[in-house]
Amino acid sequence: METSASSSAGVIVQSGKKKRTPTNPNNIFKPSSDSTTARNLCGIEWQAEHKTGTIAEFAAHWNSLTAKQKESYASRSKLVDAAKANVVEFIANLNGLST
Repeated sequence: METSASSSAGVIVQSGKKKRTPTNPNNIFKPSSDSTTARNLCGIEWQAEHKTGTIAEFAAHWNSLTAKQKESYASRSKLVDAAKANVVEFIANLNGLST
């Protein structure tokens, strides 16, 4: 990632990267549909039971989980990532057969 020279205030600016505005913690929590991180997988389950739950409420839930509970989500995340990689490889093999 390229960075430009720092400004007089000492802030490093990354070229080509959009600045993200802070998220309002009172907004409704919406997990990503394509992210397979442990936190997002937990968020998908949590959101199913808390339809109008806020970002702050989910953050509190995630932070309240034990290390063992978070590790369970991390294991699921690894399984999902491995399954996605297998599907990509399978499709690539199918495409190779048709040419």
